[in-house]
Amino acid sequence: MKLRSKNSPAGAPEVPYSQLAQVYDHVMRHVDYKQWGDYLQSVFSRFSVIPQDILELACGTGAMACILDQRGYRMTGMDRSKSMIAIAEQKSKESRRTISYQVGDMVCTPIFQSYDTVLCLYDSINYVMEEVDILAMMQRLHPIINPGGLFVFDACTEINSRMYFHNQVDQESNEEFSYIRRSEYVPETRLQINDFQFIFNRNGKRYTTRERHEQRIYPVAKLAEVCRKAGYQVLGVFDGFTFDEASEKSNRVHYVVRPVL
Repeated sequence: MKLRSKNSPAGAPEVPYSQLAQVYDHVMRHVDYKQWGDYLQSVFSRFSVIPQDILELACGTGAMACILDQRGYRMTGMDRSKSMIAIAEQKSKESRRTISYQVGDMVCTPIFQSYDTVLCLYDSINYVMEEVDILAMMQRLHPIINPGGLFVFDACTEINSRMYFHNQVDQESNEEFSYIRRSEYVPETRLQINDFQFIFNRNGKRYTTRERHEQRIYPVAKLAEVCRKAGYQVLGVFDGFTFDEASEKSNRVHYVVRPVL
């Protein structure tokens, strides 16, 4: 993921989702998290898994973790954005949930506990920009998934980027903030680019900032190949929220894999 605030000095570390975190739940309000929870439970049932401890990578503001916690799973969330984790922790506190959150990069942050299932949802895998880093991530996760457990992730496809994110502009404004998102897909590099410009009104003051988000759009078969290289059995590569076989015509692809012992 390559993000930089417009106000960051040259050479300063990029801060992922430091600005978008403030409006993320509003921007993503169209997402049916209940549908995601239902689908995950159907995956568990299909592959005879009854997970108790679940790790969600790139958990964002904790929307999915809260739903799964409510359904009886012990949830741990990890995200590299301190701002996103701060919001997730506040949600957990306000709802009196016992979800454990930590700031960490899903590619390289050490994980010392084992889990029955690991999740990486809502095309977060596309933010890993190099195939070699996805391979390294999956190899690192392999030993912390309990025997018989699953790694479930999803990815967006090229057709999705071409249909919904190529030369697109959307914007919204209210009393507290406004934003403009300019989206572009670059087929030569398979990059999906989203440039955000935010205007925030806080305590009578107004300030403008920017973030640039990049995702790599991998071929459907390539991610399955990486899973096998990393030592996983590919149980299914499914068209969005179904158990039909996915293809390059799918908008979203769900991968269900299991570490080979």
